[in-house]
Amino acid sequence: MTLKQLRYLIAIAEAGSFSAAARRAFIAQPALSRQIGLLESELEIQLLERQHDGVALTDAGRRLYEVARSVVQKLDSVKDELASTRGDPKGHVAISIPATASALLLPQIIARAAEKFPSINLTVWDGLTREGGQAIELGKVDFGVVPNAEELEHVAAEPVFTEDLYWVGQASESEGPISLAEAGATRLVMAPRTLHLRRRIEQAAMEAGVVLNVVYEQQSAPGIASLVRGGLAATISNWPPLEGHFEPTAARLIVEPRITRTVSIAHSVHKPLSFAASCMRELVHGLLLEAVREGRWRGSLIERGSEEESQALEQASPAST
Repeated sequence: MTLKQLRYLIAIAEAGSFSAAARRAFIAQPALSRQIGLLESELEIQLLERQHDGVALTDAGRRLYEVARSVVQKLDSVKDELASTRGDPKGHVAISIPATASALLLPQIIARAAEKFPSINLTVWDGLTREGGQAIELGKVDFGVVPNAEELEHVAAEPVFTEDLYWVGQASESEGPISLAEAGATRLVMAPRTLHLRRRIEQAAMEAGVVLNVVYEQQSAPGIASLVRGGLAATISNWPPLEGHFEPTAARLIVEPRITRTVSIAHSVHKPLSFAASCMRELVHGLLLEAVREGRWRGSLIERGSEEESQALEQASPAST
């Protein structure tokens, strides 16, 4: 069994026919058929079934295909790592960011990565915080920006800054800070309780003995913003959505007590960062620092400490607690 034969099997399985796979692999079809025949003879098992519209994997063929894909991906990753040691990071890197910060971060991440690391094939996934956290836990992304790293399991997280939350509603004579009790008494539209932002707000309200007057629930920031702009309700939000979705409404810092969240960069402890992913992690960390320093994401920076302190939010497995 050779690596070349495994690549040919993958090509056939994904193309659906010998002819299409031969074109993709730049090999004559008879030669391709011969290599698969040799592989089946060596293993003494049928891997492919010919059908009227192409070929299909047998059960054994599908199992070998899954193993072959894993082997080939790991070998290709090693090649990228070795090439990266020459100072030019290579390979695929997947990142998750909160959907509410997409307008702020996505263009800068894409542009800065293209400028600094042109050999990195980058995927940036922007979605709900819950989904982003799950993607980090399961290793579906190399790392992500999350405001709820303390809720995740088996992740290593570096806190970057703490962000304040704001009451957002129609402009009034008073545009200074607002107490949580005052904010909670207004008609509110909020995200569902499944989202971290809503849970954090309700936790702060419960601790302060404040009852929130939630009259509407909406899943998306644009949906929430439409009700706020229409004067139907106010909401409580972090800063990034305010500049894009909520204009021309007023944003007032919530005090007595202030509600804060820690925004971190996190990755699964079961998926160590490649050299390329480490380079992108530093790039994203720098962009977050810029956003906070320039006031585009309101918050207070957390001083970067030693390696041990950087791992302060690393979640222990249940067996080790």
